[in-house]
Amino acid sequence: MNNKIEIINSNIALIHEIGIMDDCEGILKHPNRIMPDLNVFVYVINGKLQINEDGKSYILEKGSYLFLRKNAHHWGEDYYQPGSEWYYIHFFNHSLPSETSEYSPYGKTSLINQDEYQSKITLPKFGTVSQRKYIISQLDKLLEMFESSHPLRPMLTSMQLHQFFLELYLENLESFANKKSNRMIIRMINYIDGANKKVTSQEIADHLGMNYAYLSTLFKEYTGKSVTQYQNEKMIEKAIQLFRKENVNVAEVSEQLGFSNPFYFSRVFKKVTGLSPSAYLQQIYRY
Repeated sequence: MNNKIEIINSNIALIHEIGIMDDCEGILKHPNRIMPDLNVFVYVINGKLQINEDGKSYILEKGSYLFLRKNAHHWGEDYYQPGSEWYYIHFFNHSLPSETSEYSPYGKTSLINQDEYQSKITLPKFGTVSQRKYIISQLDKLLEMFESSHPLRPMLTSMQLHQFFLELYLENLESFANKKSNRMIIRMINYIDGANKKVTSQEIADHLGMNYAYLSTLFKEYTGKSVTQYQNEKMIEKAIQLFRKENVNVAEVSEQLGFSNPFYFSRVFKKVTGLSPSAYLQQIYRY
């Protein structure tokens, strides 16, 4: 069991408690407990902590963090290193439907669809931050808001907490960006994004020097979209920019972006935006 913590994008993590602790003499261990409703986040400022979760041991040193999942058994076998200091956060998260898909940060356009908010992000279980001073400053701000008398304290603290978790998620994501497969997807996206019109599967394969069937499978795995779907979304994004900035009609935009005919362009436009091109143009020029 990996005991990862998942958060659906339509709901934020809700804070219960945040605090800072220290153990100058090395006389403390992580408490032996199961917390049925609360997840735990631990960040080490100084020293070293040892924590078990469901039989797996974690060693946390300066700059490292750990998420402990609700309903999991966690405890400490070793005493903390003398002089240890750490932040802890207890928080709630909503239960997710079993079929909830993982959010993909790749292959995004400026158009945000509702299903983006129905996906989930999986928080990194354990890691070490690259910017310790910044992380501590963010935790200090969280604690300050939590201890304040602000009338919107629960909501504002939870919003700050959620943003903090997203920043950890992004930093962890960047650490995987150097994987060969990730680099390939990024090159593929950059090539499609830089094109002024739709590119063919052969052009993509030639540009990357790899088999297109393999590339398309990899693209779907990482982005959750087919290459065709992503290209269509990018082209409709460009079409919207043309409609807004230039005096062009549907046929002209369709041809400029490499669609086979205006009727196919109109079908794709409606599938992506929910509106036909004519309805969208009426919406633009309504005011």
